[in-house]
Amino acid sequence: MHHARHHDGFTRGRKFRAAELHLMVLALLEEEPRHGYELIRAFDSLSQGFYSPSPGVLYPALGNIVQQGHARLQSEGKRKCYTIADPGREYLAEHRQHAEQLFARLRHAAKKMAWMQSQGLESATQATGWLPEFVEARESLKAALFARNDVDFAEQLRLAAILRAALAEIEQDPCPPGSAAAASAPAGDTES
Repeated sequence: MHHARHHDGFTRGRKFRAAELHLMVLALLEEEPRHGYELIRAFDSLSQGFYSPSPGVLYPALGNIVQQGHARLQSEGKRKCYTIADPGREYLAEHRQHAEQLFARLRHAAKKMAWMQSQGLESATQATGWLPEFVEARESLKAALFARNDVDFAEQLRLAAILRAALAEIEQDPCPPGSAAAASAPAGDTES
């Protein structure tokens, strides 16, 4: 089944493919053992309400994760607690970069929703940590690329070289995500 993708990378219905959800659940279980409902709440919290898998999506995924030996299930009365198993840790270690990209997509979607729901640029910047200039530049780049969607091969090669140069410049960022400096950025700052 093919899903139409929005320009932010998410499908209209399902936000993550089964293998992606599997990886993200393992990452959350690596932090601490959790019940299914706690996993749903963790996704909701990380995405600022943008995404939380339904029980009908999450519990079959958890069953597959346990069946593959990536997690263990412990019953605590009527509740079931899931703990990452060693094969799950190994699988997550092999796919760590992809898991980080998935969580980055989730955080991006949450910020994008906060930006769109904000009243005014100052409010949007406060809610997301994104400067209006950053958002405008990103949107302009996307529009420029969409406008050149049907160019010939030579122009595609020229555009690819420009994008690779820009990517190399961006990846020289002195403040990568997760660093102490990035943690002190205004994103999510609710102090008044």
